[in-house]
Amino acid sequence: MAERRMISKSLLMDNSFLSLGNDSKALYIYLLIFADDDGFVKRSVMVDGVLHSDDSNYQELEAAGLIISFDDEIKVITHWNGLETIREKLYSPTVYLKYRQELYIKVDYSYTKDAKDKDVFSSADNWVKNGRPKNIKDFKPLIHQHLQEVQYQDSTSTVPVQDNDGTCTSPDKNRLDKNSIDKSRTAQSSSGQQSKENKYKYINSSSNGGMGENASLPAVSTSTMDNNATRENGVITGEDSGVTTSSNETEINYLFDYLNGLLDGEDIPTDNERLRKLFDTALDNYRPEVIRQALEQLMTFLNGYPTSQIPSTLANHLTEAIKQVTANENQE
Repeated sequence: MAERRMISKSLLMDNSFLSLGNDSKALYIYLLIFADDDGFVKRSVMVDGVLHSDDSNYQELEAAGLIISFDDEIKVITHWNGLETIREKLYSPTVYLKYRQELYIKVDYSYTKDAKDKDVFSSADNWVKNGRPKNIKDFKPLIHQHLQEVQYQDSTSTVPVQDNDGTCTSPDKNRLDKNSIDKSRTAQSSSGQQSKENKYKYINSSSNGGMGENASLPAVSTSTMDNNATRENGVITGEDSGVTTSSNETEINYLFDYLNGLLDGEDIPTDNERLRKLFDTALDNYRPEVIRQALEQLMTFLNGYPTSQIPSTLANHLTEAIKQVTANENQE
């Protein structure tokens, strides 16, 4: 934690600060000084004793929107990211990571616990992961992407799933409850989408054996489909030219929204049959969050790539990218 903190004149002249009692003003300044690089601070008996602070002072700060409380001890400065600028090489993440998971970032870079706030554009964890950028010019696509994620999370649930040895994975690696997803899919799919007979799989035709850091991405790929699909080692392969029917419609549409949120140019239409079949089969074999991570990694390589060539490139490399994400999870 830094030995020095900046206190701006704009803070001292802000009405929410000026309306505080003098004891609460002094407490807030102390909290700013002792906060870590993410704005978290633990209530100190020493500070409370010196300032004669009590619960009412913390409640006053919270009512004014200046701090967010997690319990009697742990607080976070609401407007921390707007008040303090910490260079990347000096930044040290908070030790209160489980509390940071509850926070979201608004367009003024302040914290909130409300994931559905209309001004929220990212979770705090994702914002930190992306380098804590404060030069964002257009928040609209980020807000849209965040809302899609919230809506998707509301429609699914996560539960601990036992591994072969009878133990459970850590919460951040919990797989989606298959029964919950199946119920949701059944409720949202029409009777014509119930059949699972017409499943398709694009065969990965990459010649480089996977997506390495310097892998070249061909613009065109060839793939085959099968109406009488067979499964080998968890992968469906085959060949046909029928129309896809699927009970994965909700997740497929969400993956299109997520992919288009990663694009800088024009959107890929959701009726792109090639990608629908690719996403459909991927969802049969992998968790949605793993597919999203794989898409995010691929799109870093495809920055500036013609939108018209994205589907064929994904057909070549999405499977390998998903396998790499899965392998990284297993190593962790």
